Formats: sequence, structure tokens, C-alpha cells
Amino acid sequence: MNFHRLITVVLLFAHLGCAVSQPSEQPKFSTREELRSCLLKRDELAEQLETLMVRSRAHEAELTRWQDQIRAHVATESKLDTSDKAAVDAFNKKVRESNARVEELNLQADKLNREQRGYNKLITASNERCAGMVVTDEDHEAIKSERVAQGKKM
Repeated sequence: MNFHRLITVVLLFAHLGCAVSQPSEQPKFSTREELRSCLLKRDELAEQLETLMVRSRAHEAELTRWQDQIRAHVATESKLDTSDKAAVDAFNKKVRESNARVEELNLQADKLNREQRGYNKLITASNERCAGMVVTDEDHEAIKSERVAQGKKM
């Protein structure tokens, strides 16, 4: 009975050894065209990001400028002659105009935020498609040479 058990154990280890020694599956290599496409998309997204950032910085600067103007205007309220109806009306008119401009700026901020979310979705889709890409050294070097000739970085 011990002999039978020994053969079973040996066969079991022999079977495990075979399973472990089997070659792993080779990764699927992407084509040059797939790599080229991903890099072109990356270039496009980088340009979009730069445009979005420029607009966002300009918006922030405009918002800050208006907030400063509103603070300065509100600071004059303590000096306002409340018995002068024309002065009070002019003060209130400027407050209404400032509030309307801030509302416009808030709408622009909402639009920029929607565009940022759309951009983030494009980045996610590109990452899902391209981040795990495996290419041969030959294809990588060929595409790298193309990009260098075009003045682009890899």
C-alpha cells in the first residue's frame, strides 16, 4: 500500500511539474499603424489640453479681476451718501452689472468644466486603448524615426 501511495505522489508531482514548465502565452504585438495612431491621438490631446488650460487661466484671471472690482465697489458703500438717491441708484446699478457679469463668468466656468470632463473621457479612452500596447523593437524604432523626422517627440 505504501508503494501505491508513493506512485500516486510521484505522478502528482510529475503532473504539476509539467503544468509549471509549459511556456507562457506570448503577448499580442500591436502594429506600427496602431502605435502611430496612439501617438497621433496623444499629440492631439496634448494640443487640446494646452488650449483648455489657456482658456481656463484666462477665465480665472477675469473672475479674479471682477471679484477685486466688486470688493472695491462694496468697500465704497460705507462712504455712500444714502440721502443722495442718484448716488444710491448708481451704486446699486453697478452692483447689478457686476452680479450679471459674475453670472456670465459662472456660466463660462460651467462650460469649461463640461469641456474638461469631456477631455478626461477622451484621455481615459486613449489610455484604455494605448497604455498596455506592446510593440516590437523594430516597430518602435521605425515610428520613433518617423516622429523625429516630423519634429515630434516619442
